[in-house]
Amino acid sequence: MTSPAQRIADLRRQGYLPRDESVASVTDRLAQPGSSDHARVLHAQVTGGFAVDVLPARGLDIGAASVAGHPLAWTSPVADARTLDRAVGEAWIDRFTGGLLATCGLANFGPARDASATGLGVHGDVHHLPARNVRATPSRGLPEVVVEGDVERSTVFGPSVRIERRITNGLDAQGRPQLEVADRIVNTSSLPAPVAALYHVNLGAPLVLPGTTVDVDARESPLREPCPQVPSHAVLPEACEEVTEAVFEHVGVGVDADGLARARVTSPDGLGIEVSWSAATLPRLYQWVLPSRGRWALGIEPASAPLFGPDRAGEHAGAPLLAPGETREHLLRLTVVSLPRG
Repeated sequence: MTSPAQRIADLRRQGYLPRDESVASVTDRLAQPGSSDHARVLHAQVTGGFAVDVLPARGLDIGAASVAGHPLAWTSPVADARTLDRAVGEAWIDRFTGGLLATCGLANFGPARDASATGLGVHGDVHHLPARNVRATPSRGLPEVVVEGDVERSTVFGPSVRIERRITNGLDAQGRPQLEVADRIVNTSSLPAPVAALYHVNLGAPLVLPGTTVDVDARESPLREPCPQVPSHAVLPEACEEVTEAVFEHVGVGVDADGLARARVTSPDGLGIEVSWSAATLPRLYQWVLPSRGRWALGIEPASAPLFGPDRAGEHAGAPLLAPGETREHLLRLTVVSLPRG
């Protein structure tokens, strides 16, 4: 049986798709002065797959994303897309524009550990570091685009770490839209380096609506603190007027034979996204629900370290240490498992 990717390749070879750009393309654009757009955007799209904005100035994270015309990424009410010179205190939140992926870390994520130190504020500073060696490669006649680049977190008197990121936008073996983020993290210094990484996958309407379900095979899913507006992690509630949030930790998430853990988000009309990740290097999973009207969001957040609780006690808040010269690999995948009915 011919795969969907091979079928598209055959159409290109037979001359029914006259240019490779009909199958896979990348558009590189710069923000206009005075606009609220990100400084530089690589818009990557493939036939039958995702259309995503990759952001080189934001740690090669992902902004807007859609599939078959359906928006997936959450858009924050914050419109100021300028990066921070110093990610201290709670400044990260003031420039949180949303987007499909915001990488948090690497010295810290979650609550600030030192309000005056760069990288130890809320969610660290990687999301505000520029990527280097950025290259975008659409395939020749196949529905795939690869974007690669390096993000360096270097200090004079402390450890230095490089994230070598590869984003693959394509189709899986079943022809389903799939987006993969593969990070190779390298300790480039002579000092041990903490790796506190949290992959903040932000989903919004029309995927996330009242009644949207979140399926996770977990032993338990406790709340960080009570939130009456969100009585369950499994079903999104009606929007509320007050500004509040709920954060769940999914404990004991099942792992498949490929070493991946999974969470599935399904809208009431059948649009379904599966988030999967490397369970060995990202052993924790958090879920963020922002039920407030005008801010409405869902976050699925695989992580290498604790976000809250007693495990955050200690010098590096429970983050694993990377020895000098050592590497660590993280994998995150988003797969569209179903499109809306009708």
